[in-house]
Amino acid sequence: MTKITVGDGVYIITEIRREAPPVPAVPRRKGFVVLLLALLGVGLFNVWLSGVYIRTGYRVSSALEEKRTLMMQKDVLRTEMLALKSPSRIDAIARTELGMVDPRMEGVIR
Repeated sequence: MTKITVGDGVYIITEIRREAPPVPAVPRRKGFVVLLLALLGVGLFNVWLSGVYIRTGYRVSSALEEKRTLMMQKDVLRTEMLALKSPSRIDAIARTELGMVDPRMEGVIR
């Protein structure tokens, strides 16, 4: 504020207003942006890794179930094979279906 004397004790008061200083723009903080992008990248990687983990778990579970099924089939086939290799079954098929008989002594070549 300025006082200016104009005459016999008369003063003019002038007020000089200055413009408000411009609000400084927020400086670009490259470190903040880089940190934000790094956190975003880590978050996306974590989500992707969780998906991979879940898919792998399903594959392992599926493979274990298939293994159990194949082991059961193996046991059934082994039992069937032992039944088919049974000497009494082979003897019965040889005598009834193929007409085989026990060898006679006169038929043995010395």
